[in-house]
Amino acid sequence: MSDNPITSPLPRDPVAAVVATVPTDGFGAALLAHIRTQAEIANFGAFLVPDLSNPQPVLSVWSGQMSDYWFNVNARRITSHDTLRRDFVERIRRAPPGGLVIDRWHPPADDPRAPIYIRDKVIERVSVASHMGRGGFVSFYLRGERSGWLTATDMDRLRTVLPLAHELIGLRHRLVGTSDSTASGLRDRAVDPFTALSSREAEVCDHAARGVSVAGTAVALGVSENSVRTLRKRAWRKLGVGSATQLTALVLANRG
Repeated sequence: MSDNPITSPLPRDPVAAVVATVPTDGFGAALLAHIRTQAEIANFGAFLVPDLSNPQPVLSVWSGQMSDYWFNVNARRITSHDTLRRDFVERIRRAPPGGLVIDRWHPPADDPRAPIYIRDKVIERVSVASHMGRGGFVSFYLRGERSGWLTATDMDRLRTVLPLAHELIGLRHRLVGTSDSTASGLRDRAVDPFTALSSREAEVCDHAARGVSVAGTAVALGVSENSVRTLRKRAWRKLGVGSATQLTALVLANRG
């Protein structure tokens, strides 16, 4: 046996590289980067509708130029309108069994989403809808004004990548859950007692609730293990919990 073994990186094509990030915090950025190889997209996100008979869309995942704060603010405004909730249902129901429906849209002046698009300098949206059990998913991909209107070539290229993107978003939901299934998501939604957490404390809670060790959390966040322990201690004191199990129970009790 050679004393100098030859090492080489694990071969991985671009799609496999994105798939590998599905259960991680880097999924949104990795998926958006992959989509942008086909056409420029400013932001993307997805809503889960658990039950079409009682549509209560929940923001599941998002990434892009827009901040987490504004994504959550926009989501709350959109899901507060009965007509927009019905729009989610109609698009999901148009999806054929085992298939997808892809559409391209921009808001007319009287649409309640129009002020949001103007403020955030979004010019149009491409969405993908599918059934999942009693409900379904709608993922959406926003084009910024600086990029101009999508061309026919852009749309052809997006159609080659958006079905996979939509499927991976659904896979992530099954593995990780929605934003409401995390301390960070509850903090962004201003749900007490999670509002007391700093963004870093919430991130540490997210890792703890997923069973990530102190050492693993330190690597993921790029901080020392002592910092993780300190952040955990502060967060658990604010939340009134004493363990990761109690933390998980508190998150589950407050989601939705």
